Formats: sequence, structure tokens, C-alpha cells
Amino acid sequence: MVSSLQFCGNIEEYFSQHCEKLVAFIVMPRLKNKGNLLRVYRHGKLTLEQKVWSSENIFLYYLSWYLFHIFLILKYFSRKENFAVYSPHPISFFAMSLQKLMRNITFVYFVGDFFPPTAFSLRLFEKLKKFYHDRIPYATYLSDIINKKMNGEILNTTYRKTVMWGVKPKHIQRKLPKNICSLLFVGLIKPGQGLESLLLFIKNHNDYKLNIIGNCGDDLYEMYKTTISDYGITERVFFPNKFFSDRELDSVSKACHIGIALYDTSNKSSTFYTDPGKVKAYTEMGLPVVMSNTSAIASYIKKFNAGKIVTSSEKSIEAALLAIKENYTHYKKGVEAFNNFFYYESYYKKKYIFLEKIYD
Repeated sequence: MVSSLQFCGNIEEYFSQHCEKLVAFIVMPRLKNKGNLLRVYRHGKLTLEQKVWSSENIFLYYLSWYLFHIFLILKYFSRKENFAVYSPHPISFFAMSLQKLMRNITFVYFVGDFFPPTAFSLRLFEKLKKFYHDRIPYATYLSDIINKKMNGEILNTTYRKTVMWGVKPKHIQRKLPKNICSLLFVGLIKPGQGLESLLLFIKNHNDYKLNIIGNCGDDLYEMYKTTISDYGITERVFFPNKFFSDRELDSVSKACHIGIALYDTSNKSSTFYTDPGKVKAYTEMGLPVVMSNTSAIASYIKKFNAGKIVTSSEKSIEAALLAIKENYTHYKKGVEAFNNFFYYESYYKKKYIFLEKIYD
């Protein structure tokens, strides 16, 4: 898994409970990388958890990733075992023929993103993904848009199908918003996520607070901190610039009322094509969502009345937040309906039955 550990769709939990053996290799972002994670489960029980060395150096980052992948399949699986490598990155598929000589592997490609070819490096990466995708018998896609991009049409077969993120509601108790409404922003922080618009909104609306839980580079952090100071909203914006554990995040979310997910809505943004984990992280915590009209998940937020869809304008954000504040119980029920639809156990059971059939 490639993860910031903020949200992985409960994939690890699902497979740990439904596999005889699961080896989860969790690759953390290269920015401020302090090591990756290895977890081994046997019959649903965690038997090993340890940190794995990595590097911020781009060459060492990917080299260590691949070498450890090879080490894992050799150490934890014998020649007699049939097992699947389910990976979101083409690096896992390098030298597939050699890997299959060493072990009895079925490769399954988890295609979780699509990067519009706006730069030469992105064009190369997408070609590399397509090269392996067309040579691997099984693939899942995080959205119908990615599915169509990779296949020319939306496929829903035993071999290729869309599997979006599943959710596991946390049933966090919180009070209704009254005098002050607290907003939550979670995830890796980068340009194009509407934080500038959000900070300006907080400046002009004293009855809102903002919690920003995520990490960004030092230069970007200093820019945001300067903006927060210049706007005079230091007391109403919590921004520690670090990743939080699930327990820490749940603790912060208890005091929050609405999750915010503002994105660049252009089809040149990678968010347009995928199922952003941020939105489902909010619904898991029981938070109604205010989000931009992008990605496939926006239609589900509308369908279940689990939040409001907005533009980046201050008026649009203000109207959406006010509507949720005044009808909070209604939108909370919408979040529950949304979570029931995407509940990871029932949702994945239907979607991943093909993995069981591989070994029939």
C-alpha cells in the first residue's frame, strides 16, 4: 500500500480478516520519510509489526522499496503456496516472469490514480502503468473514470472491475454545532486543495474554527503560517504540520462538526479521476462533508445527502456550511446512509469474490 496512513479504505483490515496469511507492506510518502511499515497477519491476528528503512532520496526510495518487495515474497511465501500480489504501483511488477519463477504468484493491479500527462515524467509513468496493466490478468480501479481510461470502456468482469474505497463507521459522539462550528481538513497538504480559500473564509467568519491535520513541505507550511498570522486567525486555526495516528485523529474529530474537501476541479488534476480518501475518512468519523464538484464520489454525497457540493467561492462555502448547521441531524442521517452503502465488509465481499475464485 502507498499511504500516509490517514485513510486506506480499510483494505488492510478486510484482507487480514479474510486471508490465511496477509503480508502488508505500507510505503509512506517520500517527503519527510521516516521509514515504511511491515505488518504480518496469520488467520486474522497481527503477528509482526516493524519499521522498514527508506529514504527521501528518490533513487534509494524506489530501490529499497523494490528490494524489500522481493525479500517479502521470498521470506513469507514458499514455492508450494499460491498467493496474490495486490499492488497499486508498477514497481511491484518489475521482472514479473522472474518473480513467478521464484514463487507461485498471481499479480493483481490496484489502479488507484490517473495522472493527466501534463509533464514528460507523468507521460512516462502512465505509459509504464499501461504496459504492466495490459500484461496482468486481474485489475481493480478506484473509480469508473480510471477504469475507462485504462480499458477504453468501463469493465465489470471477473478480471477487471471498479472497487472504490470501503468505509468502517467509528460512531464518534459529538455535540451539534452552536456558537462555533469547527471544520476539519485531513490529508497530505499540497497546492490545489483550496486551503487559501478556506483560510480567507475563516478570516471573514468569526463563528468558525479550522483544524488542519496533515503534512506539507517546510516552504509551503511557512507560507500558510504567514497567511494565518496576517489574517489574525491564529487562535482559530490548528495546524501542527504532522501526521496523526488514528487515535489522535479521532480525538481531534470529536470537537469537529463538518469535513472540508476543496479541490481543483479541472480534469488536469489527478483528484478528478480517483476516489479521494479524505471524503470517506470524514464520513467514517460521522462528519457531513463539504466538497468540490469533482471525482465520482461527489455524486454519492449528493445522492445520500451526506453533505454539500460547492465551488471555491466564499458565498458557496458559506451557504453550504449554513445549510448543514441548520439541518445537522438530516445530514448526519445522510452520512449514515452513505456509510451503509460503502460499508467495507459487505461492499468488499461482493467486489473481491474474484480473488477467492482464483484459487478454486
